[in-house]
Amino acid sequence: MSAAVLEVTSELYAEAEFCSTDTGNGNAISKFTFVYPNRRNTDANGTQTGQTNGMDKRNGQSETATAKTPSIKDSEEESYIEEESFESDYEESVCDEEDDFEYESDCCEASEQKETNQPSIKLDKDGDLDVERPRKGAIEIEHRKSTRLDAVGLQIWRGALLLADYIMHNEKKFKNAHILELGSGVGLTSIVASMYAREVICTDIDIEGLLDLIRGNVQRNAHLSNPHCRMHVNELDFKVSYQDYPRELKDKLQHVQYVVAADVIYDDDITEAFVRTIVSLLLELPKLKAIYIALEKRYVFTLEDMDSVAPCYDYFLRYFEKRNSRFGVNRWKLINVCMNFPRYFDYDKVKDLVLLKICHASK
Repeated sequence: MSAAVLEVTSELYAEAEFCSTDTGNGNAISKFTFVYPNRRNTDANGTQTGQTNGMDKRNGQSETATAKTPSIKDSEEESYIEEESFESDYEESVCDEEDDFEYESDCCEASEQKETNQPSIKLDKDGDLDVERPRKGAIEIEHRKSTRLDAVGLQIWRGALLLADYIMHNEKKFKNAHILELGSGVGLTSIVASMYAREVICTDIDIEGLLDLIRGNVQRNAHLSNPHCRMHVNELDFKVSYQDYPRELKDKLQHVQYVVAADVIYDDDITEAFVRTIVSLLLELPKLKAIYIALEKRYVFTLEDMDSVAPCYDYFLRYFEKRNSRFGVNRWKLINVCMNFPRYFDYDKVKDLVLLKICHASK
């Protein structure tokens, strides 16, 4: 008698706004609507001065960052705070990369800016209030509604939408950039990145036709992409060492400036392989500025801890720190990105969503 195969389902599908159409081949096609960022209310650096153009926040997301703010004496420098070191073991400082520092959103200061930077009232030629209506778009994605644990990339998870929100909010940072996505799943985040980037390398393992599914989704949404963006879909397995990557893929990776990944931390073995992969990329890619990782902390109650813990998330932090301090010094900084940026996609931005940034400690 064979054992039952455990199926898992994304929490996203239970949300009231989620709707999909069955394709008849076991997959579904879902439409994810979004609001384009309103660039009318921006400062000289392209940073939004308000959050009124994004969709309303939900489920208790606070207006300010939940993590503690680094102590920075220089008031001018303080206005740029968006990201802070995640753990006390890591240096508490803003990761002021050469290009990123200019364009990072001042999201931790957004609630104060609301009072001081309200957009002026505009009237039309008849003297009536000129209400700017947000420009909307939609991404259509083919995906599965449930899978085995080893094939969860065939589904859509909230972390992909969180990462997509961050990319849209920081379009100045990602404009004309070369971006690599690890564990791309069905390709939603890469499609959003292609709206701004010069090149997007969308990667995952080729399980149950996943890479062909990504290619179909890229083609289905080609009208949204920057016409100058080059999109590639390649296989990249976390369990394969960088030295064994195909030469063609290695050549593409030499231009990568940003690496992004969403919801790739759910199994300890895969987590270890993922950390080894990002460490290799940090060492091998000469133009790499930062790695962004979006995930949802999933809590369980354990008798050992007598508390609710997020074991997969905690294991990632411990294993990354172990790899980071192998030679007695922390080579990279793990930074908790402030979550106070607008929500452009229609989903529940729950409090357990996390966005992390990894960059070189020397910066």
